[in-house]
Amino acid sequence: MNKPLHVGKTIAGKCEYCNAPLDANYYFCLSCATPYKDLSSVLQEVRPQPLTEGMLIARKAPHVMPMFWTYVAVVVGTAVLCYLLFQGNRPVITIILQTITLFVTTCIYAAVHWPSLAVQLKHSGLFRPEIWLGVLALVPLLAINYIYHSWLMRDLGVEESSRLSELYSMGMGRPFMIIVVCLFPALLEETAFRGLIQHWLQTAVSPVRALVLASALFAAMHFSILSAPYIFILGLLLGWVKLKTRSLYPPILIHFLHNLVVIELISW
Repeated sequence: MNKPLHVGKTIAGKCEYCNAPLDANYYFCLSCATPYKDLSSVLQEVRPQPLTEGMLIARKAPHVMPMFWTYVAVVVGTAVLCYLLFQGNRPVITIILQTITLFVTTCIYAAVHWPSLAVQLKHSGLFRPEIWLGVLALVPLLAINYIYHSWLMRDLGVEESSRLSELYSMGMGRPFMIIVVCLFPALLEETAFRGLIQHWLQTAVSPVRALVLASALFAAMHFSILSAPYIFILGLLLGWVKLKTRSLYPPILIHFLHNLVVIELISW
């Protein structure tokens, strides 16, 4: 004999197997447990929660922010240490120590994450048209930089101290300036921001978004509010060349040429 059903339930016909009344709140017969409708008609569809951009980066590119903050700590820590030791009177030693610490930091990251860099160093990319477009783009970019900083100083009365000018005034020769200001920044910064950070970000977000985010971090690393817009645009150019050529050599070359032109203009 079938068990009596509770009061207030909704009847959905009778079970084809045992002829017992069916409760519409269940997908099976309460008497013989025979299913009489699809499970999906009773249970709500469970959809995965969409991941935000930050969640995607944290999950698929977990090394990006730790590496960025490591670079911030190295630059700030070296600057503070040199100030405490020399009271700001030894800019040459400061820039040399910062270059050494960044070199060591970059080498450690490059060694640990060598597979990420190796694929970007297999071909030169120097025969792709994008690299020459990047070199040509330096002309208007440097002109914009000159006009922008001239406007800041002329119309706003803002003067931004130039460490390069200080180094020249202290008699630093061309070999020192080329090695410390052109060669090492091109190698270290491109390895860090285009070779690793932008490369990692592309596994989490779209290539365009990865380019923008890497360029923003690149600008932030230079700790210059006035120059940040220009450095961001420069980062976009270098990142675009890296994205199109799929090689680290082109952005390193363009970065080197950019800094070389800058120190030549300052030396005039």
